[in-house]
Amino acid sequence: MSRPLWIVIPFKFSDCKSRLADCLSPSERMGLAMAMLQDVLEAVAGRGRITIISRPGFLAQGWGGGAEVRISDLDLNEALNEMIGEQAKGWAEDMLIVMADLALLQPEDIDAISAIPGDVVLAPGRGGGTNMILMRSPAFRTCYRGISFPKHQKMALDLGLTAGYFYSYRAGCDIDEPSDLVELVLHGRGRSACLAREMKLVDI
Repeated sequence: MSRPLWIVIPFKFSDCKSRLADCLSPSERMGLAMAMLQDVLEAVAGRGRITIISRPGFLAQGWGGGAEVRISDLDLNEALNEMIGEQAKGWAEDMLIVMADLALLQPEDIDAISAIPGDVVLAPGRGGGTNMILMRSPAFRTCYRGISFPKHQKMALDLGLTAGYFYSYRAGCDIDEPSDLVELVLHGRGRSACLAREMKLVDI
């Protein structure tokens, strides 16, 4: 029987999507980032309790999105691991970390990763990142930064945890680089894809 999920979505509010600066203005990048966050929220809706974690200033934008919002001055790993530590006291819910730029994500992807066995289930991104982590053990901690996927694999191994893997085109397609916009325009079905098409970000 599946356990309840706490879905945590980190959102970088300040200088978001900086690697798209060559083709988008700061306001365009913010608009696209917010649209992708909306797409992710729609994909995870109804699958568990949802918390967006971001930096100070996020609430000032009037964003709620139907989810809890947590503001933290800590860096990504410190903030996430603090939340894991708090959850570990009772571990009433398993935790699913979902990156906010997975604009192609669909509800069935959340169901699919939830069905994979393991103390921790990792969904790799292109370029060696980790786009989703499902934690069923309070012992696990995140180590995002750089090529994080092998770091998370090693973390599970060192802790003696069983690791499962969710290989998915949609879950693996984070929108970070100008070349990623092609995937968004061609395959996206959500708000961010509509926005990208309206902005004519890709010549097709």
